[in-house]
Amino acid sequence: MKKPYKNMPEYVFGHYKLRTILKSDAVDMFDYGKDLDVTRYLNWGPFTTIFDAKKTYSEIFKPRIKAGLPIGYAIVDMRKNKMIGTIDFHSKIKGENSAEIGFCLHKDYWNQGIMTNALQYLIQIGFNYLHYDSIRIKHLSQNTASQKVIEKMKFKFVSKEPYLLEKVYGILKDEVLTYELKREDYHGNQ
Repeated sequence: MKKPYKNMPEYVFGHYKLRTILKSDAVDMFDYGKDLDVTRYLNWGPFTTIFDAKKTYSEIFKPRIKAGLPIGYAIVDMRKNKMIGTIDFHSKIKGENSAEIGFCLHKDYWNQGIMTNALQYLIQIGFNYLHYDSIRIKHLSQNTASQKVIEKMKFKFVSKEPYLLEKVYGILKDEVLTYELKREDYHGNQ
């Protein structure tokens, strides 16, 4: 049986490229993953050592292949040859032919349309290359920047649930909002 998630296509937009995350990306991942603002609404971070980023590659990204998922995409600034973030299908939805997307971007690159472009491509890959029936994505209600990116892609709101997360700086109490985009809605909007 063909396993397309093992050999993911690359994508270039402007000065940026999406390519599979590599072990050597750990230094760049640490650079943005140590930032409290970048990781504030994520269920990980901030990193405190380079080892945290190396461990993330070996324990989070690389094992996804065994779960039938792509490792994930590094978002690379080609002018600097630097990884500035990630976007990926981080988990499959149990009992469905669908997956959930997560993303993170270095603060120096916020509000430039980079994540919107990356998400648009990942959705295309999810439906046309990996053949998912639906794609889900979540954000915490306080994370309005992610909400704007998600809503631009025509995801439909599904649910809202209480969320509690213990972070280095304390307890984050919020609500997690879930959205979904179905294959037929995506292809119908093309």
